[in-house]
Amino acid sequence: MSMDQTHIRNFAVIAHIDHGKSTFADRIMEICGAVGKDHLEQLLDSLELEREHGITIKLKAIRLVYRKSLIVNRDTKSPNERSTINDSQVQDFILNLIDTPGHVDFSYEVSRSLASVEGAILLVDATQGVQAQTLSNFNLALEANLVLIPVINKIDSPQAEVEKTASELAALGFRKEEILAISSKTGENVKGVLDQIITKIPPPKIKNEGLAALIFDSSLDPYKGVVASVRLFEGEVKVGDEVKFLATGAKAEILQAGYLTPSPKYVEKLSPGDVGFVVTNLKDLSLVKVGDTITLSKNPAKALAGYKEAKPVVFLSFYPTDAADFGRLKNGLEKLKLNDAALSFAPEFSASLGQGLRVGFLGLLHAQITQERLEREYDLDIIATSPSVSFIVDGKQINNPSDFDPAKKDVKEPYARVTIFIPEKYYGAVSNLIHDRRGELTNFENIGNLLKIDAQIPLLELLIGFYDQLKTITSGYASEDFEPGEYRAAHLVKLDILVNHEPIEGLAQIVPAEKAEAIARRLVEKLKEAIPRQQIAIPIQAAIGGKIIARETIASFRKDVTQKLYGGDVTRKMKLLEKQKKGKKRMRKFGQVDIPQEAFLAVLKIY
Repeated sequence: MSMDQTHIRNFAVIAHIDHGKSTFADRIMEICGAVGKDHLEQLLDSLELEREHGITIKLKAIRLVYRKSLIVNRDTKSPNERSTINDSQVQDFILNLIDTPGHVDFSYEVSRSLASVEGAILLVDATQGVQAQTLSNFNLALEANLVLIPVINKIDSPQAEVEKTASELAALGFRKEEILAISSKTGENVKGVLDQIITKIPPPKIKNEGLAALIFDSSLDPYKGVVASVRLFEGEVKVGDEVKFLATGAKAEILQAGYLTPSPKYVEKLSPGDVGFVVTNLKDLSLVKVGDTITLSKNPAKALAGYKEAKPVVFLSFYPTDAADFGRLKNGLEKLKLNDAALSFAPEFSASLGQGLRVGFLGLLHAQITQERLEREYDLDIIATSPSVSFIVDGKQINNPSDFDPAKKDVKEPYARVTIFIPEKYYGAVSNLIHDRRGELTNFENIGNLLKIDAQIPLLELLIGFYDQLKTITSGYASEDFEPGEYRAAHLVKLDILVNHEPIEGLAQIVPAEKAEAIARRLVEKLKEAIPRQQIAIPIQAAIGGKIIARETIASFRKDVTQKLYGGDVTRKMKLLEKQKKGKKRMRKFGQVDIPQEAFLAVLKIY
């Protein structure tokens, strides 16, 4: 479709998790005629996991055509003419919509979208108001110099508090008269948002010389080749062009070009300002990196400034339950990493679990989603170990408890800058929670009817159980967002877990010295519940440097070997019981205890 490029609008939809982004995108697609009324709900959430968890994990970019009626001077026309709009009074606009995730663990996906657009819809749930991730996305958009359109969603809900939410948005600097109130569910006033997009968001700046396109996603089509989702900042790309990927130096031929409507539509070329995809003849997905710049081989342009590189903050080890599956596990992670720039991993070996991979994530939800994708898409059964963060020991960075040397004195742990939104009445309870987690409250202020709390909390304390506790003590009203901060000196120890006197590397942890005994006691209690009973009694011990500080014992199954006896001398019973005792002793010496995944998950419940 040939179109005046001043009629292109590129925009993202950003919001806190579960504020209605995907439903909002559905209504926009209906208004623009891209889908019918009977389409599948949350159409852009195409991953099975997205539908199950009710969240957006991967960003989606679609191209829509919106027909906007131009304003006419009705005072100069007769009543009959007023009701008639001819073709010259209607203008088509191309809307490139990017739907982004809302959960903090997938904020790197938001940064991808903000690097590719000129404006953004800041969507806020009228029943929940401004939340922590709302503020985080708001600040990301301001840093990217984007035009922001504030929209209050879910006004059809009986629990909607539109005025209260508008006051909270006004506290962020928006004028109340520019805030739009809509219902994505019913479609009320969604068309008004489209009109605001046309009016407020500027068209892309056009440069026709050369070619510079930012890659914000990539995938491999086994029949065609690598498919790159791109935003063109300079020049145009045509079918048959030979292009170069600046970061990897790879060269490729463009086999096809097009955009999603949301079904694929193929065109001969993409023009400056367009958001679409190109199909290349490359078969190696590692040559096409997210954030890279595509340019022409004969006339290369300078690399575009992409988005911030995501740095993992929490680390887990993945081990296949069957050692023969290690190759498939590594291959699966390599493929996921190509589309997930935040993933990082390195091989490691455990005496008790065998070959595995130490994997870095942006948070525990990111880890959970990755594990589920590996198990479903690659038919793997995975054991995930206890989570940890990256520490600095004598100037060296480590993230694995097995590398921690308790003899080292110069130990530092990472802190996080945390933002919490709560109703004011929960201030005391939240302050106590921050203190219990070794954190410090640095500032608080009122944002509309909510209290915004700024705090510094050790990252390890924040990642494990903090959010669940925060939701519990605030009756579900709290929201939190964080970003990694500085490293600070800490007194930490390594807590080893022994099952049947054998250390289990996947359960070892680095914990604060003052909390070590309490954590150890809770952990052995949880493990006693998680590990099934065996034919032998199983001791579970927690130790620091060889000193046992907590213990529980899982009672054995016991067969009643004296059941067949009736009366007679007591020595007959004693002989049978002694024989059973010797058998148990031999089992204890040569038997192995299977550690289920639930035992590793028990670590997440000890705080």
